[in-house]
Amino acid sequence: MNGSRLLVGLVLFALGACVLTVASGSTAVLAYMGDEPFSAAGLDLRNLRPVHETCAVAWTFLGGVAIVYLYLLARFGPLSAAERRRFACHLVLWVAAGIGIVATLLAGKTSGREYLGYHPAFSAMIFAGWLLFAWNFFSRQKPLLRGQPAHVYMWVAGIAVLVIAYAEGHLYLLDAVSDRPLRDMAIQWKSNGVLVGSFNQIVYGSLMYVSCRMKGDESYARSRTAFALFAVGLLNTFANYGHHTYHLPQSPWIHWIAFSVSMLEVLILAKVFADLVALRKAAPPAADLAVPVAFARSATLWTFLMLALALAISVPPANAMIHGTHVVVAHSMGAMIGIDAMILFAALGYLVRELAGTGHPAIRGKRVRLAVPLVNASLVVFWLALLARGLAAGWMRYAGPSSPDFSRIVQVFPYLFLVSGAVLASAIAWIDGCWAAALAPLLWGSRRTGEVREAVEEPASRPGA
Repeated sequence: MNGSRLLVGLVLFALGACVLTVASGSTAVLAYMGDEPFSAAGLDLRNLRPVHETCAVAWTFLGGVAIVYLYLLARFGPLSAAERRRFACHLVLWVAAGIGIVATLLAGKTSGREYLGYHPAFSAMIFAGWLLFAWNFFSRQKPLLRGQPAHVYMWVAGIAVLVIAYAEGHLYLLDAVSDRPLRDMAIQWKSNGVLVGSFNQIVYGSLMYVSCRMKGDESYARSRTAFALFAVGLLNTFANYGHHTYHLPQSPWIHWIAFSVSMLEVLILAKVFADLVALRKAAPPAADLAVPVAFARSATLWTFLMLALALAISVPPANAMIHGTHVVVAHSMGAMIGIDAMILFAALGYLVRELAGTGHPAIRGKRVRLAVPLVNASLVVFWLALLARGLAAGWMRYAGPSSPDFSRIVQVFPYLFLVSGAVLASAIAWIDGCWAAALAPLLWGSRRTGEVREAVEEPASRPGA
């Protein structure tokens, strides 16, 4: 075995985390509406929200790690015996931690932290697994970055930054932090912002790498534009969290730096707008690339929308009005699904195409292709419902008794939220199920190892290419 079947196992684990994300999210909506069976079973948002949140984060970093391993196998060839052992070890650690986290969170045992709501013992398992993954990455892709494309820079930054952010996120275990609520809150927001930024670096690098493979051209990944966007994104990773802490009594210069760096996203917004214009003139992709390309284009559109919303949230007067409302939820879920998930679906769709074959119905079948617009349409309704509810709450809080009557929005919101969320979850689960069914035979050995290895090789390295 050259490591490719371990890669298949990792992708299946990522898809399983994605299914758990949408399943727990849909169940949380029913609990949010006071559904009696869930209340009787003791399941409410206190149990389900941490499960939903943790699985969403797991899906994001597992999908990104899978694409990094695709790169390592394609660029450097089969994994050595030691690298396979480390791969298997960190995969087992993450699976065991995942099972333990879901079980304990459903039992109501939580730390109460954002993104890190599980017991620190599971954190140690996840952290150890990440160090093993980093060991494998740097043993193949040496730290010397001279001459490397931008996606390698993104992966190096993401892997290193996550180590720092994950450790910082657990400073609440120290009395010097937990005994001082303001310090604790500031550190929590900062570490969470950097943690999400590290995921984003890995995910964005994955899209850039897969896009280069689909085009057969690395010129964009080596362009000044790509490196400029990487620099802005990395700077935002460390400072963009600040728009969540405007309400804390911090030094003014912290708030000003956060605001100024957030406004740099205007540069990214302009680039994404140019990409949207270019998409109107783009030629239709080949049938076997239709699904990955459709998801990549969807990610471009949602990136534009989420950047525009993020810029609005970063303006202090607007931030004061909407912070703590469903607008923030609309931004976080829109970014997680519209950007990160769409990118991962594009990247993993390409990986499934490479492994299962270009003619497999899981990648070019009509039902899978129709699921893409269904995901987008339901996400639009889902996002707009959250946005409308949050804006109504923010305006009522700002205007007080003179506020207009938003009772209609308040009444309709739960039902729009429920129906659009159910359609969105069903479409995503359908795609995940199709891809899992296509990959499972590779895991259990119905294809020879050599065939799987050939699938992950760089196109130019194949005989006759």
